[in-house]
Amino acid sequence: WTRRKRLGTKTSSEVAAMTIHLIDISAYLHRAMHVVYGDRAATVDVNDTALADHACTMLANTMVKLDIRRMAVVCDSTDPSFRCDMYPKYKSGRKPHAPVFTAQSVRFFSAIKDIGVSVFSEPRYEADDLIATFAGQEHGTPYVIVSHDKDLLALVDDSRAISAYNPVADKWLRESDVVEKFGVFCYQLYDYLGLVGDPADGIPGVEGVGAKTAARLLKMFETIGGVYMASEHALRSEVNKKQFDMILASKDQAILSRMLTRPVICPTLDLTGHGALW
Repeated sequence: WTRRKRLGTKTSSEVAAMTIHLIDISAYLHRAMHVVYGDRAATVDVNDTALADHACTMLANTMVKLDIRRMAVVCDSTDPSFRCDMYPKYKSGRKPHAPVFTAQSVRFFSAIKDIGVSVFSEPRYEADDLIATFAGQEHGTPYVIVSHDKDLLALVDDSRAISAYNPVADKWLRESDVVEKFGVFCYQLYDYLGLVGDPADGIPGVEGVGAKTAARLLKMFETIGGVYMASEHALRSEVNKKQFDMILASKDQAILSRMLTRPVICPTLDLTGHGALW
């Protein structure tokens, strides 16, 4: 209902023409590498074009499937994220990309630019930051976030016609889907991740607090700040003794974890009109 209200009486064709699809391109590259090379990527010659070709096919299929008329492709900076300054262990556990991945990423980006699509990247910022910067613009434009990154689901907002599409799972996600999946509202997702952590990104969270406990705490106290402002009696009634002790001992870590998962607005991203969009 809120999406219909936001877009008024516009036809589906008019909505499609307005909608900007924000493409987190890393999902296509990593998925293509997994499908094409499996576990042998490290041994593949850098001039093998199968990865770039498959990623191009995947992106083309998405463009057709979603009837994309306007899009912005975003990617992480090749420089270390500014988040590494906040927490040196951030994403430190990830293995270096195979040489073929690096080489064929360049070819893939070149192919995207050849069809007139801009690829956005800013030094030391991540794709999440750029997507949040785009989606934060108040100009009544519907956005579709095309990514499999759960962090970005916090940006889903039915009232602003911001939805998400997971190209790997081939699934649309709106506010009700996020609530069903995580047990928290979209705006609480960063608090949720601050509590449970994210091992893939090296984000610690609070030891002993899992998905169900985090959802229960946020249902009762709404935010991480609310958890730490709660009375001892109220907090003890929601967790066991071990969890209670760990929550109290991990306050700084929980707040830091939330900061690491939350995207920031990138002030250097050029948003001087959408002529740069395909």
